[in-house]
Amino acid sequence: MAIPLIDNEFMKYWSKLTVVEKESLLTVAKNYVHAKQDESNSSDARKALIAEERENYLQGKGVSYTWEQVKEMALDKSKRHGL
Repeated sequence: MAIPLIDNEFMKYWSKLTVVEKESLLTVAKNYVHAKQDESNSSDARKALIAEERENYLQGKGVSYTWEQVKEMALDKSKRHGL
């Protein structure tokens, strides 16, 4: 369905709503858009963090653990050093 058709159909139903119903639906639409933006922003931030951590690893910055150390930390919280 093309966008103008959807807009026209939406407006047909919109005109049948009361002011209170319109305000309610507007609030839902705003919350949906804001939640979608927040999700996108957190996803972008997560990707940036992963890229930064990868770059640090490739440059030898920070601490690297062996597979055995990782397994030990998974089994014993006291060996996690605040991770």
